[in-house]
Amino acid sequence: MAAPILIDLSNYDTLLVQSTQGRSGTPDGNIFFDVANGRIELITLEELATVDLGSGAEANPLANLEGIKLEAIYAFENQERRLDETLRQYDRYFAGTFKFGGAYELINGRKFDDADGGATSSTTDDRAKVRGSGWIERNSAGAIGRIYYGNVSLGNIEVASQPYYQLSAGGVPVDYAKAGPIDEAIQVYGDAGVDTNTTTFDTRTYESLKVRTFGFNYDEKVLADSGVSQMDGYSSGFALGESVHLTSGNYTLADVYGGAQIAPWTSMGLEELDTPVVISGFNEADGTFTWVLNNGASGSLDECVAFLDALAQTDDDINDHISNTTNGKRVGVWYSYDAAGRIVTKSGADANGLYIYNIPTADEQRVRFVDDAGNTKSYPFQVSIDATVGSIAVADVLSWYHSYFLAAYNTAGAVTVQDSSAQPVKGNVSTDAVGNIISFAFDYSGDTVGGSAGTDKDCVFIVEGDGGATQAKTLYTISEVTTVSFSCAPGQENNV
Repeated sequence: MAAPILIDLSNYDTLLVQSTQGRSGTPDGNIFFDVANGRIELITLEELATVDLGSGAEANPLANLEGIKLEAIYAFENQERRLDETLRQYDRYFAGTFKFGGAYELINGRKFDDADGGATSSTTDDRAKVRGSGWIERNSAGAIGRIYYGNVSLGNIEVASQPYYQLSAGGVPVDYAKAGPIDEAIQVYGDAGVDTNTTTFDTRTYESLKVRTFGFNYDEKVLADSGVSQMDGYSSGFALGESVHLTSGNYTLADVYGGAQIAPWTSMGLEELDTPVVISGFNEADGTFTWVLNNGASGSLDECVAFLDALAQTDDDINDHISNTTNGKRVGVWYSYDAAGRIVTKSGADANGLYIYNIPTADEQRVRFVDDAGNTKSYPFQVSIDATVGSIAVADVLSWYHSYFLAAYNTAGAVTVQDSSAQPVKGNVSTDAVGNIISFAFDYSGDTVGGSAGTDKDCVFIVEGDGGATQAKTLYTISEVTTVSFSCAPGQENNV
């Protein structure tokens, strides 16, 4: 039994059968030349289960998903006009212009069968069944009524992903007729004066192809990426593809965005500001940002990225500013990656900057912000210091802790370590410890109290009691790592 397959020059002569009737009657083949109305019908498996391929009824190999190339229809018409004298009484349907570009023309006023006149779906318009091809439709006088440009994706697209295209920057997104890898033609030109079933338009100089499936890295290619300056009646490829997202794939879209949204995403919102905000605290100069991602629950960077991904795959208005509208699918994405794999924020809607509020200290080195002027901003390297002081010290309400830089410790010039807020690292253990741990952030990039900025620093951490705990002293080194952890836990005091 024949199986559905792409029909092309290699197999058309054994897999295509001319039908004696059209789909409105009782078809007995998968190609019908409607000479009375100047139409050609592509009758697929979905309409006609079996055809006689020469050895009795077999499964119809022409199917909506796999489709057919115009090279096969062109060659089939040549074959049938040789064999069918009735068909040769009428003008030809097709002319070829460039085989390897899939470039063909419907001539003499011939058209694909189009029940609704609007080229809207694979069930009402046979044009959507064409693969690897583009074409021009001409009337009997040779004037152009429509031009279809064939889109083919060359990268990986998952079979369940729904790619879409836009024919103007920020224009209405249009889904391709089938999900998965792209191989179908889109109308880029129409002249209602020649073809009354189309509108008059010409969008041959711009196209954007996008694939955005939550949990995968998004991609976009525009016409220039294909090396084509103007779309016409042929087919070309785009290196559009997607790959598994290393972080967003850990979340469920319904949790991140939509009616079933949960924390921390319920406290997130993307906003375009009327007056740009000035953000300080970077290694570089202050930055000015028109776009901000509000992050009220201090979601992680991965959770913020998942939220931006969710916004980019919906055609909702994603702009929290009450008087501005930004449709997610119609604009660009809101971040990219640099060579080190860090997130680089950017506005998907314009050339302005995007800042994300309240990113946890542990995530600050994984992100770079691009401001309105196009300058990249980075956070000082913050090291999280965790000193485990133990339950005995916590139980001693008079116990204290104090940290010094080792170089001058045990001298009159001992220097106290300062945290990233320039506060001395010292205090009462039972008051400051959380879960038997004293924690503070250290500005590795900017600290000059203990030596040169951006250098490793040896330190000493002391815990002493005065009502139950003895002394503990631990040496530790602050280096350019996310977290430095150590134990400085005194024992039970038994001598007083």
